[in-house]
Amino acid sequence: MNTNRVVAVLFIAVFCLTAGAAIVSANDTARGEPDIEAYAPETAFVPGEEASLDVTFNNRGHLRDRGQDNLENDVITAQSATATLLADEDDVPFDVRTGTQPIGDIGEGVTGPISFTVVPDADAEPGVYEVPIELEYRHAYRAELDDGAVIRSERDETEVVHVEVEITDDAQFAVVNIDGDIQAGVPGTVDVTMRNVAEQPAREASVTANPVDGDISFTSGTGATNTYVEEWESGENRTFTYRIDADGEATQRPSTFELDVSYRDVEGADTSARTVRTGITPLPEQSFSAASLNSSLRVGEDGTFEVLIENDGPRAVDDVVVVFDNEAPAIEGVVDQPLPADPNVVPRETQAAVGTLGVGENATVTFEAGIRTDAAPGDRVLNIATRYRTVEGDLAVSEVLDVVTPVAEEQDVFAVSPATPNATEPANATPGETVRYDVVVRNDGDEPIEDIQAKLFVDDPLDTDDDEAFVTGLEPGEETTVSFAIEIDDSASIKSYAASIDFRYTDHNGDEQLSDTYRLPVDVVSSDEEGFLALLSDPIALLTHPISLIGIAVGLMTAVYKRGRLTERMQTLRTKIESWNK
Repeated sequence: MNTNRVVAVLFIAVFCLTAGAAIVSANDTARGEPDIEAYAPETAFVPGEEASLDVTFNNRGHLRDRGQDNLENDVITAQSATATLLADEDDVPFDVRTGTQPIGDIGEGVTGPISFTVVPDADAEPGVYEVPIELEYRHAYRAELDDGAVIRSERDETEVVHVEVEITDDAQFAVVNIDGDIQAGVPGTVDVTMRNVAEQPAREASVTANPVDGDISFTSGTGATNTYVEEWESGENRTFTYRIDADGEATQRPSTFELDVSYRDVEGADTSARTVRTGITPLPEQSFSAASLNSSLRVGEDGTFEVLIENDGPRAVDDVVVVFDNEAPAIEGVVDQPLPADPNVVPRETQAAVGTLGVGENATVTFEAGIRTDAAPGDRVLNIATRYRTVEGDLAVSEVLDVVTPVAEEQDVFAVSPATPNATEPANATPGETVRYDVVVRNDGDEPIEDIQAKLFVDDPLDTDDDEAFVTGLEPGEETTVSFAIEIDDSASIKSYAASIDFRYTDHNGDEQLSDTYRLPVDVVSSDEEGFLALLSDPIALLTHPISLIGIAVGLMTAVYKRGRLTERMQTLRTKIESWNK
């Protein structure tokens, strides 16, 4: 190999090594910066109407020296970027409601959208405006590899980008008035007045109303409703009436109500206005309170109780009817059907008309109810509700109110005892005889009673065809004697038999009642005792035959003593002697 050839080979080798090192060095270092532009795809703003400006950022990046991909990404990425919408310039008719917005890293490509709330000035002229946005971020203007590690040279940057927005003169709409209140728990009517606030008319417009808040809904049950307007001039008001239900549990706060208008513009093109939002605040649910007053309820009887009902508002109500219902309403998830609140209470009257009740006004109503005989005395919880008409004329019913009412213990209306002697014609009841049976009846209650029908019941060997008696009336504490005829069968034994008596009567409220049954004794004696006692009824015989009188008396005492009736017969004898002395 000659010298020239050797030199050439060495030169080529040195060149390749140098070029390779240069290439490696170039791949290990990148220089550049972000190149960011801003866009707003939807910018048809309306003067005076709050809107959202959604901005998207596109970073194309600018590289002065290319390097490995990761190094290039480092130098064109805007790190921890923030954006501020500038509105302090005279040529931007916006009021910005949103402050500085954090974005994060803006890498190559699209980032966003980032939302700003703006309100174009009410007198803003229609047209296209460039809105400045100030971006602040940090970026690496140089990135290189050194022994496998990335070394970045960074700096903070502030730059202003612009986004184009349009303020339109197309027809736009605003809510200018809401008339009519709705109330929780009952349907109501609301009139919403809207105005075309732009300079252009809207033709063949369709207004779509949508109650967004779950607390309110259309009475028809539809999710949204549409109203047609053929011609809607600039500055013209239109009123739309909606019938709305508010949930019974709705709180008193503005519920969102949205209205969208689609229409044809002056050129005949289909277009839509921005959504108009307003608030509808339901009044609280109509409320009543109830308190128990006087009560004459008593176990085993019909009685009355008074209730004070008061309108707690928020509205006056008409055609008020207070309802007494002894059923507890069904409870969702617990019971499907109403249940008796108190099975021992039997309503006799269930409604009481009141009329109109203003807010804070009250009225007293009276109900009648019966208390079963097996009920215990004490406080009873009774259910009271109020039915009324709303301002719309609809019937509504309040929630059920618990009224605690006392029930007194059972009291016998009658005190009943046999007359002494109870068999008066003849003086004693003997087998085979028919005797008159007298019963003393006293009104033991606190109120007068009338039309008292007494009914006597006996069993074999006693019988009766004269088993009823009538008393016109008895005042409290007053007593009278009623009489019946009892037939005694020949086969009757010498002993006491049971008779029973009850009374049907009219109480002080004019209601017919049936008393308890009372038991009475009927004493049947032997005919021998009747012979001895017959002599005692003839005073002349006793005066002319003193020995006979003594014998009869001794025999009488012996017979009575044997039957355990000495005291009763001595009393009979004493009574007869006193009558003779008169």
